[in-house]
Amino acid sequence: MTNARARLRDRLAAGTTRNLGCANEVAREALHHHALVKELIDALDDKRIVVAHRAANALKKIQRSKPELLAPFAKQILKRALATTHMHTRWSLTIILGELPLRGRDKALAVDLMFEALSSRSALQRTFALQALANYAQNDAALRTRVQPVLQRALTDTSAAIRARARKLQKQLAGNSFRHSE
Repeated sequence: MTNARARLRDRLAAGTTRNLGCANEVAREALHHHALVKELIDALDDKRIVVAHRAANALKKIQRSKPELLAPFAKQILKRALATTHMHTRWSLTIILGELPLRGRDKALAVDLMFEALSSRSALQRTFALQALANYAQNDAALRTRVQPVLQRALTDTSAAIRARARKLQKQLAGNSFRHSE
């Protein structure tokens, strides 16, 4: 491991595990020094849960500002999301995946992962998975057909956040299917 990579990982590991440490600062730095994005992607594989979690959180923030910086790493992000069991890291990776322009086998794997996430005990994970599925279904009529009954069932979920998101996503997909049928 190079010194720069080790330094970034050590920075991400520093401090208490009860907060995001320097994730916000690292995200801001990466927006100006794009080589840091690759280092953050690599840090997703760190054995220390806190490092992977903070790296995922920083990447989520980068995606909100400059999503094009993460697109070249879509396969690596997907691979890590498939392997991650840490809930907080998975939340960030689910949000990221839901916004990535995936195609073919990568999209199919991500869709499977999102359907699997719908059975999570975490209401947040289920909410993020619903959003990702709706995003993928925007321009995919076959997937939209699979997602609409899921959204219908989500309207009766015990979580108010999921019910609210399902209502919003149903409207979003209904408007989208109308535009595509014109």
